[in-house]
Amino acid sequence: MNYLFFLLIPAGLSLLIISIKQIFRFVNTKKIYEMPCNQGEGTFTIISKGEYGLWISGKNFTRTPIGKISFNLVNQQTGKSVPLTINLLRTSISGFKTRRVELYIFRVEEGNYVISLNDRASIRDKVGTIIANAIFRKPVDYSMFFVQIREHISMYILVLCVFGIIFGSVMTISGIILPIAL
Repeated sequence: MNYLFFLLIPAGLSLLIISIKQIFRFVNTKKIYEMPCNQGEGTFTIISKGEYGLWISGKNFTRTPIGKISFNLVNQQTGKSVPLTINLLRTSISGFKTRRVELYIFRVEEGNYVISLNDRASIRDKVGTIIANAIFRKPVDYSMFFVQIREHISMYILVLCVFGIIFGSVMTISGIILPIAL
């Protein structure tokens, strides 16, 4: 019977490795386009139909342009505006020097698109700006921030990966401890 607990070790390690690989995939999503925030407008090409995310990337611990700017995405061939969905659970990825935050999600077909910045920020972002104004007194330096278009990976996958890491660790440790304890 005790030998059956040893089977938890390879099962737990497998789940742990798969979950960690998926988190690395989540962090290293493919960047489609990058443009400085002070540029104002840019054109990019989408090769395959799918869901993409609009990210703001910049230096850590500085005042961000979130709450000061908004985005407009237009299909260059048709002239139709692409609806941007606000990301309710904003994904952010931080390093030691830089940080990026996913602001919007959009679904598009293949083709060329024009992204432009305007000053009509959402109410949610403006409320956050009030808090940031109390902390940071300096004005926003738009040259330090970039707009990025990246492939979108659902937040649910990240949550499942975190539970997979926890469950895989518990399985592995249980497979080591239970045969000794029983």
